[in-house]
Amino acid sequence: MKPATCLLLFGLYLLGLSRAQHDDNEDMLPRIAVIGAGLGGTSAAFHLRQLFGPNLQIDIFEANKVGGRTALIDIGGKEYEAGGSIIHKKNKYMVDFASRFNKSANEPSSGDMFFGLCDESGIFFQTSRWEVISLAKLFWRYGLDLYSSQHWTRSLVGEKFERIYEFQEQGIAFTTLRDMLEAMSTDFLNMTRHSLQDVLSDAGLSQRFISELAMAAMRANYGQTTEAHGFVGAVSLVGAEPGLWSVRNGNKQIAEALLKESQANLIEAEVSSVALLNSSKENENVSYEVTYKHTNSDGNITASSKQYDLVIMAAPIFGSKTKVSFVNFPHDVTPFTQDYHTTVAMFVQGTINASSFQAKTRSELPPDLLTTSAGVFFNAVGQQSPVVPDTAAGNVLDTESAVWKTFFNKVPTEEQISQLFDSRKELKLVEWLAYPEYKPKMDLPPFVLYNGLYYINAIESAASAMEMSVIGARNVALLIANQWHGHVDKINEINLPDRHNKKYDL
Repeated sequence: MKPATCLLLFGLYLLGLSRAQHDDNEDMLPRIAVIGAGLGGTSAAFHLRQLFGPNLQIDIFEANKVGGRTALIDIGGKEYEAGGSIIHKKNKYMVDFASRFNKSANEPSSGDMFFGLCDESGIFFQTSRWEVISLAKLFWRYGLDLYSSQHWTRSLVGEKFERIYEFQEQGIAFTTLRDMLEAMSTDFLNMTRHSLQDVLSDAGLSQRFISELAMAAMRANYGQTTEAHGFVGAVSLVGAEPGLWSVRNGNKQIAEALLKESQANLIEAEVSSVALLNSSKENENVSYEVTYKHTNSDGNITASSKQYDLVIMAAPIFGSKTKVSFVNFPHDVTPFTQDYHTTVAMFVQGTINASSFQAKTRSELPPDLLTTSAGVFFNAVGQQSPVVPDTAAGNVLDTESAVWKTFFNKVPTEEQISQLFDSRKELKLVEWLAYPEYKPKMDLPPFVLYNGLYYINAIESAASAMEMSVIGARNVALLIANQWHGHVDKINEINLPDRHNKKYDL
């Protein structure tokens, strides 16, 4: 065990001894602030309520809308997913939340294997509307690589990845992202140290597969390349599989339902600072002052503050336009880098420019066009379905009613937009600091920034996805419960007490 980890656990042990004596005293429950009401913040509040009961005080601060990066946009009178948009059938928590809150799924399109790959000269490969023909074309071009890659990724999201659900069901939590990945599989930690290019090459996949399909998946899902680290690359390949789904009426409903069930107090305000109040030693009881700006009843912006025992950062520290200052700490609580990548999502209702893709007619084009080269000014373009599907719409690919989402790494010029679309009825841009810039050997932040100060979004340095946010949130909730109740034996424990327990009740 590393010295820093030993010191942290000793501090948690001392705190646990004093706090465990008051387990039955409702007045001794911690006052908790959660900064951010996305999936991370709302699911953390949900799990804290499950762990501590009805008398726990939880305040959630949110300057914008509940749901965070699961947001909707209105195009042509219908709503579309503007942020986190896809859920994998193996996303245990998201699937369970949808079931718990009676949210129905938008089933995947029957044509989700119909796509094209583009470089600077246009489409150089495309599948078919017919699945059997698509499989034949993919086999002809990539041989057994398609099967091998699916077997490889499924083994990752199978037993290895699913170990985190077993750990969390046993109440085990981790203080650092490194410890979490290592407990799940030593392969996972190693994959963050090497590029996806090298990881896939070592797995025996061909350079054609890596530079075409793997590159297309990374550019579409993360706006980056196969030089990103291998773990996020594996997640990206899983996110390119057929059969992905979303929540009817919008994925943000999950965050809204979590907030409601958590019975947390929503404070619509922008947090400006978190100040340490009464400790200079990390193994002492601490308290915090959260200062925030909000609009008062007169319509004026005013500053207020509240005190808490624990603070959870549930938004990116370095990936937000609003910076939270950390005040009065004896040392820097964020001695790591976590630069966030800018993604621009452009929504257009109109007709796609077939000639730009060397196609004679629009009907020849597949509904999804993925790029494989940094020389192409966009990352991916795809036809979208609204969050409430219009079953009467039929195939609108060749009409002005079609809605397309295009990903860029920067705001496109008017000339670039015209290259992609012949005409348009409506255009809207959404700019996100969506996920970290991924590279091998990047910093893997801790979940504990200081005693009583937690960081859910540390998990995004492994991979950014809705399920990852919820996993990070439950980890932080368990950390808080284990610390508060003195269960130090359930912190950074890498051995599962019962590997055969497959019950994952929320």
